[in-house]
Amino acid sequence: MQVTCPNCRARYAVDPLAIGASGRTVQCARCSQRWFETMKLSDNPAPPPPPAVEPTPAAQAGYTANLPAVIAPPPKVHWGRWISAAAVLLLAAGAAVFAYRDELSSRLPIQWRSLLGDRSTPKPTQGPRLELDMTASSVELADGRYVVRGELLNAGTAPGSATALKLIFRNGDDVLGERTYPLVEGPIGPGQRLSFSRPLDDPPDGTTNVVPSVE
Repeated sequence: MQVTCPNCRARYAVDPLAIGASGRTVQCARCSQRWFETMKLSDNPAPPPPPAVEPTPAAQAGYTANLPAVIAPPPKVHWGRWISAAAVLLLAAGAAVFAYRDELSSRLPIQWRSLLGDRSTPKPTQGPRLELDMTASSVELADGRYVVRGELLNAGTAPGSATALKLIFRNGDDVLGERTYPLVEGPIGPGQRLSFSRPLDDPPDGTTNVVPSVE
């Protein structure tokens, strides 16, 4: 049978069995036009073969000069397999993070460790570490004099003693002055507290806040 391209009118001699009774999509080797061809029954004798033509880029790519290319259906993508593989990788990564969470946690900043479930408290500092419990400290006026009262806390791992009380006098964000007073208290055992009381001289004029610390 004869097949004619509807675009460039190129003619091809094609075996009817290649088209089939239900027809199929073909492509022109000269202009790459695609169309659906059906088999036509005819009693006329087959026409002479068309003249030879120079190979076109489409022909060089694998199309024959006397038979339109048959368009194959696009390959099916198995999305289910890809989704299953991705789920397996995610599960494996989660299991690895859980198994090595302690080692990973030790390498992360403290504020990030809770993401891996690390609820441990920081280890105490080696040796004594005396701190002033600000929630239990105050500056009071007693018998016409200012008195600093508070509690010392040893957050270290060995007994220690305080040697000085440092006071910073402030007015809002402005620092009006600093004073250091002797404060010999202790020894205080690890995790223990000790109350103290220390009178101080008149603070600078304009003082609205006193910030104490110990050395």
